[in-house]
Amino acid sequence: GPWDVWGYHLVIRKWSRDLPMVLEECKTMPVWVKLSGVPVQYWTKMGLSHIASVLGKPLFMDVNTTKRHSLSFARICVDMDATSSFPNSIVLELENGCTTSIGVEYPWRPAACTLCRVFDHSNKTC
Repeated sequence: GPWDVWGYHLVIRKWSRDLPMVLEECKTMPVWVKLSGVPVQYWTKMGLSHIASVLGKPLFMDVNTTKRHSLSFARICVDMDATSSFPNSIVLELENGCTTSIGVEYPWRPAACTLCRVFDHSNKTC
C-alpha cells in the first residue's frame, strides 16, 4: 500500500517469483480517500465498499473507520485507475429512491497522465 516517508510518497506492491525485474507502467495505484457525509446505514464494510467502488477497487479501511470511532468521515484505501477523474463527490442513490452527495477528499493525489494512462508523470511532462 501507499506510504508517506519524510514527505516522499512510496507505493509498495507484493512481490512474487514471476515478477519481472523491469520497471512496468503503473496503470493503477492504491490511494487513501476520505469520505464525508456517509449516511449511518452505510457505515458497514459492505456499505462503505459499495460507495468506494465508484472510485476503484476498495482494498481496506483504516482502524478508526473499521471500529467506527468517528462517524464524521471514513478513510478507505482504493486501488484507482490512472484515468480516474478523482471526483470531489459521489452521488449515492438511497434505498428510498432519494440521492445524497458523499464528499471525497484525497490527502495525496498521485501524478497521472491521461494521455498515456499511467501514474508517474502528468500530462505536462508526457
